[in-house]
Amino acid sequence: MEYQTLLVDRQDGIAVVTLNRPDKLNTLSTRLFLELRDLVAEFRYDLETRVIIFTGAGRAFSGGFDFRIESIKEHVSQKEMPNERIWQLFSQDLMTAIENLEQITIAAINGPCMGGGLCIAMNCDFRIAADNAKMGVPEINLGLFLSWGATPRLVALLGPSKAKELIMTGDPVNAEEAYRIGMVNKVVPLEQLLPAAQELAQKLLTRGPLGLRIAKKQVNAASVARMADLYLFESELWERNQISPDMAEGIQAAIEKRPPHYIPEAGVPKFDIPQ
Repeated sequence: MEYQTLLVDRQDGIAVVTLNRPDKLNTLSTRLFLELRDLVAEFRYDLETRVIIFTGAGRAFSGGFDFRIESIKEHVSQKEMPNERIWQLFSQDLMTAIENLEQITIAAINGPCMGGGLCIAMNCDFRIAADNAKMGVPEINLGLFLSWGATPRLVALLGPSKAKELIMTGDPVNAEEAYRIGMVNKVVPLEQLLPAAQELAQKLLTRGPLGLRIAKKQVNAASVARMADLYLFESELWERNQISPDMAEGIQAAIEKRPPHYIPEAGVPKFDIPQ
């Protein structure tokens, strides 16, 4: 299958998947998401590929969701997006599908890896970062919360306190800090990033396929076993967030390139009961 936003190179049991929107920092358009869904489904039946490396074209892994006006117009025109709640369910399903791929997955983080881009990286089994990489959760700066099932995964990866710090401040961390807190497995110079990912992939190819699949499923089950219930109501919370003044102000401030001015809860008018 031909893709417009993805490059796929399969060789000797290893596939390299490149998010290919370099002029837009590989931000996640609806088309990219739909193509990624199709590719993940394709990998389900690919018995030749045993390791998948995800990376980004150009100078970024991914800048997160594409909030440009033209991208939003494309977004709302898709049948997969009848409303924000259904889109959240679609996105949750895609992230879960990446997490549950039969292949072992490696994120080769070649630069900024933000928001939705970090969601993709977190759902990989291993993460190797270039020394120029930055990772973060900037959603709070737009009046949003971290969705796509990513909050429980970030908590499982970093622990509650560090997850809250990243989610609530929106501050990114550099590659060395990401390694220190356990967000990535390894940091290498940028020019050594793909060779390091390939080296790990080659090592994994020498391990027993069945043992790897079982080990992956056991660790994944243990990591999120007590958090699965969060997925059930996340889409409802997202839909509520979409109609809040916080999101409207956050997005408008980003468009106007100014700090947002949020209304404290005490200043929000109460609901008037009809007489």
